[in-house]
Amino acid sequence: MSLIFDAEVDREDFRGRRVTIVGLGKGRTSAGLARFLVGCGADVTITDAKPREALGEGIARLGDTPARLILGPSSDDEALADPDFVFVIPGVRPRSATILRALQRSVPVLTEIGLFLRLCPAPIVGVTGTKGKTTTTTMLEQILARGARRVVTGGNIGWSVIDGLATITKDDVVLLELSSFQLETLGRSPHVAVITNVTEDHIDHHGTREAYIEAKRSILAWQGTKDVAVLNLDDPTVVAMHTGCASEARGYSLTLRPKRGGYLDGSGTLVLCDGSPRPLLRADELRVPGRHNVANALAAAIAGGAMGVPPERIADALRTFEGVGRRTERVAERDGVLWVNDSAATNPTATLAALDTFDRPAVVILGGVAKGTDFGPLAHALVRRARGAVLIGQAAEEIAAALDAAHTGAGAGGLAVRRAATLAEAVAVSRELATPGDVVLLSPACASFDMFRSADDRGDRFTALVRELVEGAPA
Repeated sequence: MSLIFDAEVDREDFRGRRVTIVGLGKGRTSAGLARFLVGCGADVTITDAKPREALGEGIARLGDTPARLILGPSSDDEALADPDFVFVIPGVRPRSATILRALQRSVPVLTEIGLFLRLCPAPIVGVTGTKGKTTTTTMLEQILARGARRVVTGGNIGWSVIDGLATITKDDVVLLELSSFQLETLGRSPHVAVITNVTEDHIDHHGTREAYIEAKRSILAWQGTKDVAVLNLDDPTVVAMHTGCASEARGYSLTLRPKRGGYLDGSGTLVLCDGSPRPLLRADELRVPGRHNVANALAAAIAGGAMGVPPERIADALRTFEGVGRRTERVAERDGVLWVNDSAATNPTATLAALDTFDRPAVVILGGVAKGTDFGPLAHALVRRARGAVLIGQAAEEIAAALDAAHTGAGAGGLAVRRAATLAEAVAVSRELATPGDVVLLSPACASFDMFRSADDRGDRFTALVRELVEGAPA
């Protein structure tokens, strides 16, 4: 049974037809999709196993869209009685009983992004990766805005792009940040595809690391000979993902010098190369810290060049890029202690990158919902390099066990490990542990949904707590 959700459909195919959307969630995808389908003349039903009281945000986003809601534990049976089409939103498992039941009945199963890729008249640039995709997408948005085309950005960030399809023309360029959830059932790929890195994430959803990688590979798998793949050559998994793909590969690296793509040279200059090298700008001109952001800038620059933006305009965009909120965002500095909001670090690899960004002893606030990943390598790095770890949320005991094992392997370590029941308590404990010259990092290595609505909510709360602390301290 195929789990590539890509049917030969057009807008008119939905007119007068019954369409069920499986999953309401927070409503960004489902509400935009519902508006699009209603505009096509469809009779739309949205089903979600959660009760109405848990779906307030999604219901509010629907507004007055004339869609039928069937909610609660037994909702799927009623909603899937007789649809002509089924749409599944990101995060709903493609092999869930609900979706498999629709496929067994030969009901076409589709996704918002899959339909958008089929119907969009403009060239599409897609960005994915375990980490760095939002920063790279935002950098690239600013680069493309300096080109000749209007830029429409969406996907995993912003808004439901299908909702704005009617306003997009062939003269625009569409920029999509794409998660593994959005990619795993695609049967199409964007014209330019960027992969920042692939480590380990969302194993709780995909089941295995191999399945997660295969989902990410969909961004390349359907490209043709006229398409472009922008690949991180410093990540062997990313390089291997292009094997067998028809697109032209343009690589980037902080250590190698590809003939086509870009690299960081020995003098600290970002260089673009297409036959001959062309210096772009110095790494120290970037306003965002860390070698990972140098790599992100190279990826964005190559993709922008593939879409025809001149190098000098690419350099100007990168020089003025100030970063994305909640990604190693400097919140405040007081009494010699720097406070940094890296709430978007939802896996251990991202927290390791944050540790590498700051040349200071660190007190790290960790924890939340683990996603089936291994905390061992992060624990060893913390034991070697950090002053303290403050643990919160569901994963606190799992992280503590990894830290204990790392201490045992390293001998007597100096890492202070504390627990906190709330984020406010974690901030207070971090203040006690930190000394002048330190950095306090909210870099949880976990998802946020045990204590917060989202990673953004977690980060916003941290920023408010830190500002309250700093402003309340004596001058």
